[in-house]
Amino acid sequence: MKTSISVIILLILTCCASTSNSRLTNFYFDESPNKISKSLLKSISASFQRYDLTIFYSKDDSKRTEKFLEGVKGAYFFQKSLGKERKSINFSEIIGNKNFCNKMKSSVGKKIIVYSKNLDSISKKCLSGLNSDYYFVFLDDYRYLPEVISINLNNQNYLSQLISNEGFNLDNFIYISKDILEFERFNKNFLSNDKKISEDSFVLINSFKNFENQIASIFELSLSQKRKKDLQKEIGNEIKITPRARKDISKVVVSSSSSIANRIVPAFKYNLLFDIEIYNLPNHFDAWNPNFSLDDLNGTFGLEYPILLNKINLGSSNFETYSSEEKINYALGFDLVNFINNGNDYFGLLGEFFFQANNIEIRPLQVSFKNGEMNQKLN
Repeated sequence: MKTSISVIILLILTCCASTSNSRLTNFYFDESPNKISKSLLKSISASFQRYDLTIFYSKDDSKRTEKFLEGVKGAYFFQKSLGKERKSINFSEIIGNKNFCNKMKSSVGKKIIVYSKNLDSISKKCLSGLNSDYYFVFLDDYRYLPEVISINLNNQNYLSQLISNEGFNLDNFIYISKDILEFERFNKNFLSNDKKISEDSFVLINSFKNFENQIASIFELSLSQKRKKDLQKEIGNEIKITPRARKDISKVVVSSSSSIANRIVPAFKYNLLFDIEIYNLPNHFDAWNPNFSLDDLNGTFGLEYPILLNKINLGSSNFETYSSEEKINYALGFDLVNFINNGNDYFGLLGEFFFQANNIEIRPLQVSFKNGEMNQKLN
């Protein structure tokens, strides 16, 4: 009996200590957090640092590395704020390639190497025979390094996740992107033994041109409009018909940045394409952006990173002002520290993390927008 009472008292004290922690009580911006926000807090607050960490990085002109390192520090100080036992974390700037291999292999614990172009010239011997203590992060273009654990957001196979979850018919969808590399990555990663995707399923869009005209061209509305005008001219009377769109397309997958995603849906509505199902890939909606409205994506579905859908307090006073890409790079640094310490099934700011061979893959959230409301669930 005494033992049971002691356990109950310990649980009460633990609960009170947790709920009184300022970092946890101020975690939510929303007074009524949703299930995803609660899951994020549960997963993040349950994480703790099992290993000493050394992060090797090079300074660059972009903010990718800067935000990634800020996210690494954010995870460390989040754990520190909870009063958890912690290991050391060290940052080592790579200047040229001088002594890089020796420093990398002599450091204790786990090593995170933020890959940069100035490491292209290092010998293969330096990067061979590395064990599971080494993690390579590619914030720009992916480099193939055999037998090395790596993560790269641009190399994630999100389209396959989307297609497999929604039961796509690969005969009646098109994939729109502003980056031809998206198509190349999809062809490389998508595994289908019994079905080959036609080249006509990939459409390159120019983000600097009129979206309405480009969508009309994709669905051949301009041809239908021309036929209507020619017929009107021939019979001499006005014809009140809506230009007919292609009937071989029922679903559209849009790979876009959040800066242009809110221009896609209006372009379809402008062309009266209300029957087309529109699916978006991650980084299409940023709830932190005051200029974004749920109505911009009304009637669409897709995948998105939890941190872009849920406003939570990570302790960074400037986080709300970051671009969506900067938030994502911050989140990658934050999540990678926790994933290395926790392993598969860690659910973080970018989604659920897991190992796939030597690659670290991410499973974002499923999200849909309907009637001015957003519904999000685990993928």
